[in-house]
Amino acid sequence: MVGICGVGGIGKTTLANAIYNRIFRQFRGCCFLSDIKSKAEELGLIKLQEKLLNQILKTKEFEVDSVAEGVNLIKARLGSQKVLIVLDDVDHRSQLESLTRERNWFGSGSVIIITTRDEHLLYGLTTSEIYRAKLLNDNEAQQLFSCHAFNSLSPPHEYVELAQNIIKYSGGLPLALVTLGSHLQWRSVEEWRYEFKNLRTIPHFDIQKILQISFDGLDDNTQSVFLDIACTFHGCDEDEVTKTLNACGFYCESAIATLVKRHLLQRDRRCLVMHDLVRDMGREIVHMESPRDPGKRSRLFNPQEVCDVLRGNKGSKKVEILVVE
Repeated sequence: MVGICGVGGIGKTTLANAIYNRIFRQFRGCCFLSDIKSKAEELGLIKLQEKLLNQILKTKEFEVDSVAEGVNLIKARLGSQKVLIVLDDVDHRSQLESLTRERNWFGSGSVIIITTRDEHLLYGLTTSEIYRAKLLNDNEAQQLFSCHAFNSLSPPHEYVELAQNIIKYSGGLPLALVTLGSHLQWRSVEEWRYEFKNLRTIPHFDIQKILQISFDGLDDNTQSVFLDIACTFHGCDEDEVTKTLNACGFYCESAIATLVKRHLLQRDRRCLVMHDLVRDMGREIVHMESPRDPGKRSRLFNPQEVCDVLRGNKGSKKVEILVVE
């Protein structure tokens, strides 16, 4: 087992994905379980166990009744197989206990990769190595930022000082560098100065406020689509999202293309996904529409808040989307 730990936005998932794509052909079965934290909350551990079994064994036959049964099935069906498994964004010990507690659950030569913000979750596991992801140094940060802002490894002469200042404020955090670089691409020096002035009002390492600079630069249609995906359609099929939002009067294809270009949205096979910090930033924007009264927010997605609003008949005309599961 290999653990990759570090702060949000530092590139743990990117690193795990790169390793997975490089070595997956060496294994009989593979499974990349992304965004474990959110999926465990939304779907439950049993559904994650089913996905692990079905994806590795290339079937849809497994239906698990309990976590204990899922553990027994994993050990029985995968115990002789050489597998590659990535558990991405683990935030609770129970997720590891139910999916990959022991290395001997799997066949000889298997590789288990775990990414987490909490290094302590890796203690006590049979991990052969823990890799602590580091912030980028000045040279690495400049190359990553420049790649997205200028399509080169260094800024043009007239942008050098501004680029260095923005890179400094990003604190070497890859997600901030990529997001800001994409946001500033092809903009004039005057526009850069204006954006840097805004950036200077934000405390160092307040990543959500740094990311919101990109959100604030979107047009109204694209902002609405971004918030809808962050609150309601994260991880959903792109075609279904497009049909639904177009039917509501949005220009979804154009908005999605813009969000992907700005690195606020990614395509994962046929689904639309966001980095968890980007998604959280969108949800916080909605929360701040009415911090104390959920019924006055544009989007309701938290199950408890939805129940409270419906039971108390506290809704308002401001509610545009309400998620009921």
